[in-house]
Amino acid sequence: MQVKICWRKVDFATQHTVNKQDIKKFLIQKELVQVEKSEINYAEYLSGNSRACDQIIDLGDQSQLNVRIELTHKLDSQIHLHGKKLDVIKRLKFEPTSRVELGAIIETEKVFLIIATSIPPFEYDNNLFIGISTEAPLYKCLEGKSIGDECIYNQVKFLIKNIY
Repeated sequence: MQVKICWRKVDFATQHTVNKQDIKKFLIQKELVQVEKSEINYAEYLSGNSRACDQIIDLGDQSQLNVRIELTHKLDSQIHLHGKKLDVIKRLKFEPTSRVELGAIIETEKVFLIIATSIPPFEYDNNLFIGISTEAPLYKCLEGKSIGDECIYNQVKFLIKNIY
């Protein structure tokens, strides 16, 4: 009895179409909203926590002041974080590509990965998307791969069905 083994590359390209420029506009709008929310939170916090210069500060007041200062820095850092993400997205060249690199959108069996900056999961056109930066360990696993390749990260297999 003779057994014939056939290998074929599966063509996943016909399953979805992804308009990268529409996704880029969507991401820009999403980050603009986050920047605005962060700025509003910061301004509201500052308006409710100002101290007159001539107020006496005792030790209890000083510890509360230190907590307020720490929170102020955290709120301020949120504004800068979303501003940096917005800049990355705006500068991103969303050109078509055939390998995993900055600006690529990777279709896997479960999720679409946007190689740009970290972006929490969101739904777009009835599909789940997540943004990852080029510093992310998952990106390091996928970097340079093409359609049909896979990588295993945290015991999860990511099969690349398509790259946009």
